[in-house]
Amino acid sequence: MNVRKSLAPAGLVLALVFAVFGGAGAAANPPSPQEAVTLVYKFTPGTPLSYKTTGAQVQNIDVMGQTMTTEIHSSLDLTLAPKGLKDGNHLLGLTIDGMSVNVQGPQGGATPDLKDVIGKSFDFVLSPGGEEVDVSGAASLFIDMGQGGRREMTSDFQGIFPNVPATPVKVGDKWPVQETITQKSDAGEIKIAFNNESTLDGFEKVDGLDCARIKTAVKGVMTGSLNQMGMALGMDAKLEGTDTSYFAVKEGMFVKSESAVDLAGTISAEGMGMTITFTGTQRGTSALVKK
Repeated sequence: MNVRKSLAPAGLVLALVFAVFGGAGAAANPPSPQEAVTLVYKFTPGTPLSYKTTGAQVQNIDVMGQTMTTEIHSSLDLTLAPKGLKDGNHLLGLTIDGMSVNVQGPQGGATPDLKDVIGKSFDFVLSPGGEEVDVSGAASLFIDMGQGGRREMTSDFQGIFPNVPATPVKVGDKWPVQETITQKSDAGEIKIAFNNESTLDGFEKVDGLDCARIKTAVKGVMTGSLNQMGMALGMDAKLEGTDTSYFAVKEGMFVKSESAVDLAGTISAEGMGMTITFTGTQRGTSALVKK
């Protein structure tokens, strides 16, 4: 799962908005660099896969010359149970095995109660190329941030897998990846539009699996329209960073990823004629859990 989007920066920005405005078996040999390989997701019914994602986000916001820092540490454990094909795509039962979120900000710390989402399951549809076709089952799951309001969990599962190309690729080949993440909350909506470029960087053995190493140049634009305590807030930011993912070629399986994304932007309080600048970082990892 792709940490650059799983537990996306939008969640961190929302936390800041509330803080500021009053709320708180492997192949025998790896492919050669000259060999073209086909990367495609494969799932075997009856063989579930479990993943663990961790993320650390830090953001600094400048309010009238005063710097305020917010940090979020998060983790997500999930299991995917293959159920066969649906219209040519993989139908998977996704279960949230564990989850944690800890926010430390100018107004203190917050740890939301996640008992209502841990253990919950829904159907998740993934294309053979890694596109999240249907994550609507997560729309009924919410994270309650207290004064920060509730946040719908659909965005946590949009773009969690790296996209692979539709045609065979050799080392050095590139392909575009365009995705949009939408986060909905009681305060409004935030969108992140990614316009990334991925490259087959090479091959590497990871946990005994011969993997394609995919490096992605991450570029995105985040926009938002929020309302806090009757105040209309606009958001505009840019994201840039890198993501390195490892994909088992023979098994057709995502193995792990590491990401580092920086962002910078503004929050405008329309009724007050005030614009606030912020910068931030997001670092994360995600990996297949062997059982």
